[in-house]
Amino acid sequence: MASSSANDAAPICIREVSATSLIFGICMKPLSSMRSSPIFNFGGHDWYLMWKISSTKEVHLWLFFISDHEVKATVDFTLLDKYGNLSSQYKRVSQTFSSKKLPNYRDMFLGNMSPENHVTNGCINVLCTIFIDGKTTKPELNQNSNSLVKQINNLLLSQDISDVTFEVDGKTFHAHRAVLATRSPVFKAELFGHMVEANTDCIKLEGMKSEIFKELLCYIYTDTIQDAGTKFNQHLLEAADRYSLDGLRKICEDRLCCDITLDTVLSSLGFADQHNCSRLLDSCLNFAATPENLLQLTVRQEYLDLMKSFPSVFAKLSERANASLAFQNIVYKKKTVG
Repeated sequence: MASSSANDAAPICIREVSATSLIFGICMKPLSSMRSSPIFNFGGHDWYLMWKISSTKEVHLWLFFISDHEVKATVDFTLLDKYGNLSSQYKRVSQTFSSKKLPNYRDMFLGNMSPENHVTNGCINVLCTIFIDGKTTKPELNQNSNSLVKQINNLLLSQDISDVTFEVDGKTFHAHRAVLATRSPVFKAELFGHMVEANTDCIKLEGMKSEIFKELLCYIYTDTIQDAGTKFNQHLLEAADRYSLDGLRKICEDRLCCDITLDTVLSSLGFADQHNCSRLLDSCLNFAATPENLLQLTVRQEYLDLMKSFPSVFAKLSERANASLAFQNIVYKKKTVG
């Protein structure tokens, strides 16, 4: 979550408005001097912002990445008007950010602002949306940190001391009741409660693919999972719900948020609504409501399917898109040209 020590007298106020978006409230004075925000954490990474507003009211922003790894990210900056609506002053950049490589920032020139349209209580408000790529690289754990994970993983691979077997999608998996019960309250109830599985050595599971159950066990034993794409993460999130694994659910939802593209966003919108994934839903709506994205999505069959199958989601998408003055301008120009 973003955080800031700014107060009313500070040059900047940072406010998180969604899982992918922040609003920077930037003080107009003094003009023509470079200013810097406090360090803030957003999306699991540390950043800070520098800005300069020239005497001719040109707005320049620099976003610095300072975490000890690198991320590939797409960053949108949009100047808001005094009523909180999106203006035509918009800038997008996609790049790999790294504290150890230059440039780890980019000059985001938003153009000229007008005090009568953009200034409220001596400040301008800038909406910043950061989409983190799913292939973000992080520092490797040292050998000592990995030793326990390796030992627990060896326990999973060892069949000699396992005391329960699962048959899933035609494949057999060996596991340990105590480990499963420690990690999952559902497994605890099944394996040590009054359910029939408590007295069964081989449990047959329905409604789950073998590769998903294998990854579920990997998470239970090692707290790690692979990332095999949107559909895989969706199935794994469903398995996390089935066994009340909140940590796994969060990882899957984070990865789905990072894997939003024109090809995945519509199916992810329906999935998010079905499985009560509020952060994923918000991220998908932000992405889909971007003017250039929405114009491409409306010609797809999946868009029509969303209208029919998830009318409440479609209503939210329409509401968010209609709030964008930029989108309204594009539609107007398109009709005029037609």
